[in-house]
Amino acid sequence: MKRSLRMIALLASFLLFLTPFSVFFITIHSQGTAGKPKFQWPIQGLDLPSLITSSFGESRKDHFHNGLDISSVFQPVRSLENGYVLYSRYGEDNPYEEERGSGNILWVAHKEGYISGYYHLAGSRHENIRNKTDVKAGEVIGSSGNTGHSTGGHLHFVLGKDFGKTLLDPLAYLPPQEDTIFPQIANLFIHVGETYTNINDGDNINVSQAFPLTVSVFDGGVKNSQRRGVRNIEYIFNGEPVKKTSFDSIHFEKGKWKTANGFSFDDLYFKDRYLVGILNLKTGENIIKVIASDFSDQKSERSFSVNVTRISAGN
Repeated sequence: MKRSLRMIALLASFLLFLTPFSVFFITIHSQGTAGKPKFQWPIQGLDLPSLITSSFGESRKDHFHNGLDISSVFQPVRSLENGYVLYSRYGEDNPYEEERGSGNILWVAHKEGYISGYYHLAGSRHENIRNKTDVKAGEVIGSSGNTGHSTGGHLHFVLGKDFGKTLLDPLAYLPPQEDTIFPQIANLFIHVGETYTNINDGDNINVSQAFPLTVSVFDGGVKNSQRRGVRNIEYIFNGEPVKKTSFDSIHFEKGKWKTANGFSFDDLYFKDRYLVGILNLKTGENIIKVIASDFSDQKSERSFSVNVTRISAGN
């Protein structure tokens, strides 16, 4: 029994719906024709632009944020599209077991291999999924809550393709929402061991070797207080491209989740900030340019000029 429970936990954690049976099961219940589905927002009737608190691909200390967060509690949660209830787990299933990070969770399979996941749901199973398996687009399937490892009432929802082999940025598939603030490229940092130093444009620094450089970048959406991640980021060091990636999707490859162009979490983040790279700064002026765009394709650029004196490692 304990072993079975552990297996269920793994299923809920990160989309392990990839057995041949699951593929067959979803295919049988697929609906509609090929093409991009017309998804709708899982929470409606609220001021959504101001409630989207976290975006797809952000850093979560040691992994990508795999969905979108909408701040809300006890609000009706609706199915993104017509579908079929694939999996659910609620605290009522085993009230004596410690609640997992995702809290009460529900997964729905849609046409063409799309799946949607709804985390931190409140209460117990909604009557619309308790006694049936088919759901309609916009049908209420639960309520937003604060179950599991959650710091406040919100819905975390995930969108997948190819039966969960690829996770997608939900904002690319949902009706657009207002986003009036350009990405903000704030601070550049150099990390030496466990310490870090803020580098201002025009600063003079001494270095003995290559060190990680990170940058603080966020998108305010419609409120400066929001600190959402960005969709695209690019770095240019002394006129040469260093790294460029988009957070449109991630896929599982060789034991790691990676962006479409092959970057893993550790390639893109360091100490919970965007990783420019482990740069070998040269003597004299170094220019680090950061280009970022948000989920409405609003682009910001900022260059940092750093004057460097190289010193020996023994000093």
